[in-house]
Parts: sequence; structure tokens; C-alpha cells
Amino acid sequence: MKKARIICHRGDSIRAPENTFASLEGAVALGAEVVEFDIHTSRDGVLYVIHDEAVDRTTNGTGLVAEMTSSELDALDAGSWFAPEFAGQRIPRLDAFLDACVGRIVPYAEIKAADPGDVRDMLARRGLLRDAWTFSFDPAIRAETRARVPDFRRSVLYKHVGSVARAVELEAAILEFHPENLTEAVAAEARAVGLVTQIFYAGNDPVVFEAAVRSGIEQMNIDEVDLFRQVEQQINSVSG
Repeated sequence: MKKARIICHRGDSIRAPENTFASLEGAVALGAEVVEFDIHTSRDGVLYVIHDEAVDRTTNGTGLVAEMTSSELDALDAGSWFAPEFAGQRIPRLDAFLDACVGRIVPYAEIKAADPGDVRDMLARRGLLRDAWTFSFDPAIRAETRARVPDFRRSVLYKHVGSVARAVELEAAILEFHPENLTEAVAAEARAVGLVTQIFYAGNDPVVFEAAVRSGIEQMNIDEVDLFRQVEQQINSVSG
């Protein structure tokens, strides 16, 4: 079986604070092909790589990203909460984060709150648009992306679309499963019509990884990269 492509969820978030330059460097060091990250917009229109709408969980600050200025966000420590050795990590500005991806790793941009056209253009200026893709849990952002920037590759969730046919109708490039809705038959159906198959799983159950490998999932959006590679290697060595 072909080895699956690794997407480091929020970077190497097992070993470094999520959505920081440290977690990006960790993903590169792991040999991941893709880094997944989240985007919010500051009060003065600057795009940042951060998961939550508030800074409270992953920085030493408090408040909503959308209500803070870029100077306020730039001053926050986004590493000490994870471990003392990461003190001084900052919330990355998206432009600098993408600069650090060029020639090293493919960006997978989950838009929490940002103009998809702005994200698309930032990728295009760096030669990253062809391989990158995007997703949003916000249906309005998903619709806007499809309508305004159709050349920005998009993934859809199986739990949202409910069928391979619907994913094709929405002109998706990637169909992402969760463990509870993954079957070998549906994954094969998706691949047969040209969709890239992907699974998101933030846990560490080897049984889930085994099911993904046996289903021929092409991209793994995960935290536990080393464990997945162990499971994959065991299965491939037997089947090979």
C-alpha cells in the first residue's frame, strides 16, 4: 500500500504549542507534507494563525482576537502555557507563517474568521496556491470561498455533505472523514471520482489508524504522527 500523506494538525502540537512557529518547525522536522492551521482576523484587519476566537487558552492574554489590535496580539506570549522552554513564542501573523512554509511544507488553511479572498491571495503571491487548500466550519465562509475564489482548492467534511455525489457537486477537491463515518466502500467511491480521501483524528487509538490504512485513506490529518507511521508500517509489511 502507498504511504499516506501526513497533515500535522495545528503543527506538531504534541511537542510544541499549537499554531506557532515552533509547531510549524516541528511538523517540518517530522517529515510531514502538510501543516494544518487556523486563521482569525484582528480588529485592524491583520490575519493571525490561532485556533480559538479568544486568546485566553493559548496565550498569556485575555480577550477576543477580533477585538484586539495587531500590536496587542503581537505582544502576547503564545508558548509559556505549553512549557517554559517555549516562552516568547508569538501568535504568528499569517504572512510570516506562510513565508516559513515556502519550499518546505504545504499549507492547509482552516478559516475561522477571515476573508477567503485575502487568504487565497497571500498563498498565490508565494506560489503556494496550487497545492494548498482550505476549509471552514462557517457555512457562509464556505459559500463565499466557492463563489468568489473558485481556484482556491477546498475540502468538505463527509458529515456535512453526506455523500460522495454531494462533494462532487460542491466541486470539492478533498473529502474528509471522521472515524465514525469512514467505510472502505465510501472511501473507494470517493477515490474513483477523483476526490482525495482524508481523515481527521486527534486521538491515539491504533485501531482507528489501522482502519484508515485498510480503507486506503490518502491523507491523515492527525496529532500522533509517530504512532500512525508505526501502525501503517506494520500493516504494509504484512500486506506487502
